[in-house]
Amino acid sequence: MGGRATDLTLRAAPAFAPAVVRALYAHCSVRVLNRAVQDRYVGRRPFVGVVWHQDFLFALDYFRGRRIAVMVSRSRDGELAARALRRLGYRTVRGSSTEGGREALRELTVLVREGWGAAIVADGPRGPAKRAKIGCVVAARNSGAPLIPFGCAVRPAIRNRSWDRTVLPLPGSRIVIAFGDPLPVPADAPPEECERLRRVVEARMEELEATCARAAEERTTSRRPDVEPIGWAEPSVGPRPAASSREG
Repeated sequence: MGGRATDLTLRAAPAFAPAVVRALYAHCSVRVLNRAVQDRYVGRRPFVGVVWHQDFLFALDYFRGRRIAVMVSRSRDGELAARALRRLGYRTVRGSSTEGGREALRELTVLVREGWGAAIVADGPRGPAKRAKIGCVVAARNSGAPLIPFGCAVRPAIRNRSWDRTVLPLPGSRIVIAFGDPLPVPADAPPEECERLRRVVEARMEELEATCARAAEERTTSRRPDVEPIGWAEPSVGPRPAASSREG
């Protein structure tokens, strides 16, 4: 019985996931900072994008269908995520810092060399939160594509009481995202240089998040030229988090 229930979950959950994710952001607006980086790279050139785990849900919704490959763990939860990601238009490679990471990085490197963008959760899969791991730097070094840090802030928002404090919007939330300038990684970068760049990425992501937070505090409206209301043809009711705290 347990096996049948697991199989049913693996089949059913990913089918609903895209509608749930889209519903979370259906009544939000988005303001993009440093849009030139997005316009130059996303869906056009290979890159290695770096995001915090807390912002992963929004990133999945925002970047869907833009020729991006995502690294997903080999766990059962990772299998659910991989199936949902494919429905959202992503390519997936399986592995993480705890299992199969080297193989996954090699596969991701090949895809980036072929022209794909890559998305790496810098502090995944289990944290600690906002502490970047070296994998994103290695992927950029081996592929020749630049690192692009990504920052995000949502106001008002709720935060799940998980290790990463996942951010979820409320209806009408203002979302501000920022792209960092591309950061090249030399192909011959030794381990100590990769570690230095890892710290640079971490610092830049903290700066981007702070910049987004300040901008999100502004009372924005969809009349502004850099604010884009989001609307989907498949509205649905998203799940209420079991345990969360209000922010904003």
